[in-house]
Amino acid sequence: MGIKSRGFKAARNAAVSGAAVLGLVLGATGSAQAAVDDQNRIVSDGLEVVVTQEDTFIHGVPALGGSPFNREWFHNGRGTANLIGEDAADAEGTTFQFGYQFAWAGSIDGAIGVTYSTPQLELELAAADGATATVTDILPQAYAELELTPAPGIEELVVAEGEFDGDFKTVQFSNVHGTASGVIGAVQVRPFVRAITANGDNVTTYGKPWTV
Repeated sequence: MGIKSRGFKAARNAAVSGAAVLGLVLGATGSAQAAVDDQNRIVSDGLEVVVTQEDTFIHGVPALGGSPFNREWFHNGRGTANLIGEDAADAEGTTFQFGYQFAWAGSIDGAIGVTYSTPQLELELAAADGATATVTDILPQAYAELELTPAPGIEELVVAEGEFDGDFKTVQFSNVHGTASGVIGAVQVRPFVRAITANGDNVTTYGKPWTV
């Protein structure tokens, strides 16, 4: 499977000075009291495909080391993908993606990186040379990263993706720790969740931008 852009920009390979930690826990039930932050939907092959982000909170903190060119933040929340309709429970091969859009005013050899652990989640991860590795350990770790242009820019980074069968998947994000290095000014972080059906239809829900 690998980390694929599916028509969207993929992560750039670069030496990253900072990293983030992401814990992904997949389950079959959501919180009854969750606050829905954003949602989007499409109809694909007669099924309604709904993606939702809930309880999203991104908190910017002073960067460790005190450099004025570094930024640091933590992210908590939940993403879900729902397939609704007759035979939805029999659906196969839906891909769930989680990631961010980043915007920056300028950078000096800047980079943003994400290192994440995925307990009990099987993923295929693409390396810089194109090779892939499947991780299934209790706390496997991998990373996604991108380089920042000196000029202002906006970039999308798919942090992790996994394929599921059935009509529902939820992913809990707990204390995702993100860092950016070599940036001039603030960084805006917009989380997203995407579902890609087996026939290639896709739907994305974007959260509000958070400034760190």
